[in-house]
Amino acid sequence: MVYQIWSEGFVATGESAHAHVMGEVEAPSFKEACDKLLANDPYYNSTSGTYWGCRLFHDEAEARRSYG
Repeated sequence: MVYQIWSEGFVATGESAHAHVMGEVEAPSFKEACDKLLANDPYYNSTSGTYWGCRLFHDEAEARRSYG
């Protein structure tokens, strides 16, 4: 299956960003897709499923719920 990987938006320490798509990957599960796309990125935490503290989602609507 092909998964889009979305990061939720954030507001912290004077910075902010809206939810955004990080990439699209073919993998058997969403977690494996995240691991594949972000494997060598030091800001990715495979255990918590976050990127620089932001949760990762498989669709835009879910990613925009917390902070659009």
